[in-house]
Amino acid sequence: MELRKICEDTSDMGMWELAHNFVFIKDKEAWYRDFEREVSALNLMREIIGKHGDPERISGLSDQELNDTLMDDLQYGTDDLDGVFATLYMALWGMAEVRGWLKQHEESGLPAIKRPEVLQEAVAAYGTHAQVDMAIEEMSELTKALCKERRCGLGQGSRAQAHANIIEEIADVIIMLAQLLIIFDKDREIQKETDYKLNRLAERLAAAGKEAGADTAQGGLQSAT
Repeated sequence: MELRKICEDTSDMGMWELAHNFVFIKDKEAWYRDFEREVSALNLMREIIGKHGDPERISGLSDQELNDTLMDDLQYGTDDLDGVFATLYMALWGMAEVRGWLKQHEESGLPAIKRPEVLQEAVAAYGTHAQVDMAIEEMSELTKALCKERRCGLGQGSRAQAHANIIEEIADVIIMLAQLLIIFDKDREIQKETDYKLNRLAERLAAAGKEAGADTAQGGLQSAT
């Protein structure tokens, strides 16, 4: 069965999809949902412990106190019912965070590399030099496709075909970039560099937005007077 993107509306889910969406992040907390309700993971644990454990043990605890108690109970493992409750709670918030990361990835628009082992095999089979050369070639092909699409705006060629060519070449470049990661990113430095540059870009955009806002406000003031 093909996975669709992360769902938010339970009315549009089947049971199989609900299994991938029954925990989620809301107001910076882990929440649980089924087809009938939504409840925070901590309140769900209050309900479960109230029915199957010792409700007096958690009576009157704040959310933070209950969280701390459940985290401390992880020491008991599955040999103790309190440990079982703690393990369930850990699984709930852990899966909620993983789902949040997946949602961020999907919203980024970046395609997933679903068979990384194939890329490893390609590098091993053809060699690093050949794959670097192929990456250069594919990036060149993408550059040509982008330039051709621009010329379509001048009436030269089919825009639909140019768009299809861009999609094909982007896919080729992504596959080759993933192989470049295998070849060059032995110490996972690219993620750090990417994070640094994204943060720098965010700061520049924020500064540009403030400057534009100041210009707009000044312009509005001038027009009003």
